[in-house]
Amino acid sequence: MINRRKKVLYLAIISATVSLYGINAEADESLGTVTGTATASNDFFGSSPNVNTGETPKSDIQRIQKFNKKATNQETLITRGQFEMLAPTDSYTQVLNNMPNAMVVSSGDSMDGDDVYINGFGKSLINFTLDGIPLNDNDSYTYYTNEFIPSVLIAGTKYYPGAESAAIPGLSAFGGSVETYSLKPSPSPFVRPIVGAGSFGKYNVGGLINTGLFAKSFAPTSAWIYVNKIQRDGYFQNNAALQNQFLFKSVTQIGPGALTLFFSQNNQRFNYYNGATAAQIAQYGQDYNSYTGNPLLPDGKANYNYTGYNYNQYLNWLGYAKYEGEIGKVKFSDQLYYYYGNGFSASATTYTQTLLTPAGTIGRFSPARNGVLLGNSVNNTHRWGNLARIIYPLGPVSTELGFWFNHNNTLHDSRYFSASNTYLGSSYSEPVVTNTYQPYINLTYKPVDALTLAAGFKYLYVTRDFKNTVALAQNKPGQFNVNFGSVLPSVGANLRITDNWHAFANFTQNTNPPGYNQFYTGTYNAELKPQKANTYSLGTHWDIGPWSSSLQAFRVDFQNYILSTTILVGSLNQTVLANAGTAINQGLSWQNNVVLNDIFSAYANFGVLDARLTSSHQPFPYAPHHTEALGLIARYHGLRATVSLHEMGQSYYNLGGKFLPLGSRFFADASLRYTFRNAPLGQSLGFKNVTASLNLNNLFDRRFVQSYTGSSSNPNLKLNLPTNVYASIDATF
Repeated sequence: MINRRKKVLYLAIISATVSLYGINAEADESLGTVTGTATASNDFFGSSPNVNTGETPKSDIQRIQKFNKKATNQETLITRGQFEMLAPTDSYTQVLNNMPNAMVVSSGDSMDGDDVYINGFGKSLINFTLDGIPLNDNDSYTYYTNEFIPSVLIAGTKYYPGAESAAIPGLSAFGGSVETYSLKPSPSPFVRPIVGAGSFGKYNVGGLINTGLFAKSFAPTSAWIYVNKIQRDGYFQNNAALQNQFLFKSVTQIGPGALTLFFSQNNQRFNYYNGATAAQIAQYGQDYNSYTGNPLLPDGKANYNYTGYNYNQYLNWLGYAKYEGEIGKVKFSDQLYYYYGNGFSASATTYTQTLLTPAGTIGRFSPARNGVLLGNSVNNTHRWGNLARIIYPLGPVSTELGFWFNHNNTLHDSRYFSASNTYLGSSYSEPVVTNTYQPYINLTYKPVDALTLAAGFKYLYVTRDFKNTVALAQNKPGQFNVNFGSVLPSVGANLRITDNWHAFANFTQNTNPPGYNQFYTGTYNAELKPQKANTYSLGTHWDIGPWSSSLQAFRVDFQNYILSTTILVGSLNQTVLANAGTAINQGLSWQNNVVLNDIFSAYANFGVLDARLTSSHQPFPYAPHHTEALGLIARYHGLRATVSLHEMGQSYYNLGGKFLPLGSRFFADASLRYTFRNAPLGQSLGFKNVTASLNLNNLFDRRFVQSYTGSSSNPNLKLNLPTNVYASIDATF
């Protein structure tokens, strides 16, 4: 039965792909030259904003958000102008702080990545994509916000604060989808060096090169290349970091469509949070970190093997080739991608370890007297997939078909070395192979001009193979195979009450299968089922003169929530993951823009949230009861300035199973950006323009450091960075 199902799924992949290239090309319509707006995907669900490297629309500068009034769900475009006002070293997810019921936490520095919470759901329950490609890890659904694209290369982000539609590919959308799109190349050539420096020893050196249009006679092409280096001494306690970024994108006109090539690489090394004091770094070296233990041996001498071996290093890259176009009334897109990630966290131990040796035997290894065993916890991932989509009219119904396939192969390996760096063996070595198949159909119908109806479903089928090679070498159970399947419907409606007033309603079901950690517990639960949720939303959009607004009520009924549960096996208590939980996440969100004139505009976003695990009578961590974000935007000739105020109501922090109150918190940020069109020495040096930027974060130095007892590894929870500043300058040649 399973083999037959796999054959059907493979045939579906082949058929979907062939259908894109087997379309009759009688109506060969050119998309025109590649100008940064040459794309045929405008009507696909979640299509990218048409912004290139050489422009930022005026409306993107005046507004932090735009609402899709005609959508049958809540859809907000976070504009390009907002990303331009971030420091070039910040993770792009910082803009989510403005959204209602959203919370972004950087316990060290945004350069290391942010923890994002939307409607009470954490990152593993939020769907992240880049140019349509799902980014969440297919084994654990985690996501690292600093790995794929910097804020300076983003055209905009489509923000869906819920499951919203069957046409959104991915595995985790309980808290919504954050769909980010990269800038298109400009038809005009330029070179733009970018440098900056700021608080706590942070600086960046890099630049952007845009080729402009070339090969015009046979395959018009434009491309950009971006390189950047970021280094810092570290916030709080000198947790130093170094990050190197390289990205490339090209768009080429070929036949009735455009071929896009994209590559992103991130290479980063950073010390663990808590870092070290300046005196400790002077004594033990830059790699020293106080996170894991005593830096001295019993005889009082420094143990350099231990203190100099506590850091993370990770290399990842993502590449894709996408061909999209239009033939007659049919629009199509096919996107093949590949992801590679390889990294490790370095540590050390004084305890004896049971290891699987390179010879395939089991042995026990102890460090030398007053010595340590060095450890590398390796995560090596290869992921490839394909996303095929097609839109065609079927009578009065617009039909969108899509198929997403993803193959994920990850090795989790805990390797130990002697003090002389000789490989001894692994305490665990676990390859995990996960295949994901997700076809979908989305239908749109207008029975009358003022009413739009949408309906669709997607089918999620996941297979996972897990092997514990250390257990197998000990003649213990160590090979497991699981399969999951779910049909997920979605319906929605949009009513145009007047030209400037629309209302919508939506129901969408979402799911994600258990992560690979279901094999880690004391007893493997073969009956574990995917988590599911029903999402309901009702809302309205309106425009009254300079005021545009969106008001939404939502409710997420979470079923089959996976919780760690203790059961009795014989006479022993064992821990097992089970579908033991239910939850409710419900509330209101209200978003507002006010464009006063060509100089001033403002925004005000409010959220009210009730998020709780009803089965265990516990709150969701980092789910504030209310949020407020207020801001003012000024634009005058070459000047752009913003001031933003943020307030988060009381929430909770999960510390060892205890939910501890955090209380409300407030912070304020400001940014200033000025572009010199006729810069001093500009003509003689060849400058087209020069832009100077200044970012001030946490203006009033609201620290919000909460101390907890009973946690030696992290006694302080830091919710805000201290006041910090970052200045940057870029010149366009």
